[in-house]
Amino acid sequence: MNSISVFAGKGRDILLQAWRALALHRLRSLLSTLGIIFAVAAVVTMLSIAEGAKREAMEQVGRLGLDNIIVRNTMAENLLPDRRFGYMPEGLGNRDIRAIKQIPGVDKVTFAREFNAFLSELGESDVIQTLEVNQNYFAAQGLRLAEGRYISALDVQKRNQVCVLGADLAGRIESPGGNLGSIVHLDGDPCRVVGVLIYRGHDKNETMPLVLRDFDNAAFIPMHETSGATALLDQGQYLSEIVIKISDARSIGPASEAVRRVLSWNRDGVENFELVIPKELLAQAKRTQRLFNIVLGSIAGISLLVGGIGVMNIMLANVSERTREIGIRRAIGAKRRHITAQFLGEAILLTTVGGGVGVVLGSSAALGLGFFIQWPISISAWPVLMAILMSIGAGLGAGMYPAVKAADMKPVDALRHI
Repeated sequence: MNSISVFAGKGRDILLQAWRALALHRLRSLLSTLGIIFAVAAVVTMLSIAEGAKREAMEQVGRLGLDNIIVRNTMAENLLPDRRFGYMPEGLGNRDIRAIKQIPGVDKVTFAREFNAFLSELGESDVIQTLEVNQNYFAAQGLRLAEGRYISALDVQKRNQVCVLGADLAGRIESPGGNLGSIVHLDGDPCRVVGVLIYRGHDKNETMPLVLRDFDNAAFIPMHETSGATALLDQGQYLSEIVIKISDARSIGPASEAVRRVLSWNRDGVENFELVIPKELLAQAKRTQRLFNIVLGSIAGISLLVGGIGVMNIMLANVSERTREIGIRRAIGAKRRHITAQFLGEAILLTTVGGGVGVVLGSSAALGLGFFIQWPISISAWPVLMAILMSIGAGLGAGMYPAVKAADMKPVDALRHI
């Protein structure tokens, strides 16, 4: 025997000797690693799906603006009066805007009224989302222009019949209807297109506890002063949402509580509105993600433990079969640490190779699953690294007892083994 097969002292030599020993029983080695392979594949698949959902959630919150507070009207028009007070509480309107502007830390306040309108250029059966907004709404929502301009303060003051179109909506209108300067008809009223927005992106499978507006398929028109916040109350119509920009993101919490108190005071305690605080949603998403990772890590640990037990059984069988080999090695000079390194190297190599195969299978499964169910997938380095490290740890744990048992054999007794 050469020095490699007898002593197996260096790391490279240990791995080479372990590979040769495992290659003698390929099928048994493969079957013993199936538990590790499937455990790692499951971990990589689930973490890739979770990471994709996390990034999608972060993107959704980012669209809302981390320094914004959004107040949404939850009261439908033409509701019956509230039985507790004998009247119908007001929706969002001018009084609320004036009160919110007095709250310390509030930088800007903008608002919108949403309704559905027929766009004649798409046919009378096609209803689109239309938003009456002022000049500050686009900046508050992070909407950017592909061409043209936004709705201006002059458009609001002079009641100009203009509109800004979302990217998808402009593309759906046959040329020249969706081009700058062309005329479109919303509920029969002509509007000149003055701007087209950059494609924003909208996922139908929202992962956050809110529904984002599909700005890509929306039309924006000026909220005229004569039909603005003051007159809306007179007409029995209300604002759909108020977007509040806070000057310092650190004061989001106190400012949101102040907004809630002001709005409740204006309605005698009736909360017919909803507060959406993107910063809190982001923190909630991170907490949920951490909890999910802990649960997933526990499941992965149990799966790898089961797989490690299978590897330990195989290694114990190997030790029993190779008792005479151990005796010969010890008789010609191999020390206990060489025997320990030999069998420990085999266990670690077995689980590491199984972990590598599991990473490939898990990544492929995640990509395939994401393609078929249209779910965001993100395969990052840390789940792969964690899976490999857990595989190595499982090999270390599963191989330690068989390796020590082999090293503790007495050479004379091992040589007598039949």
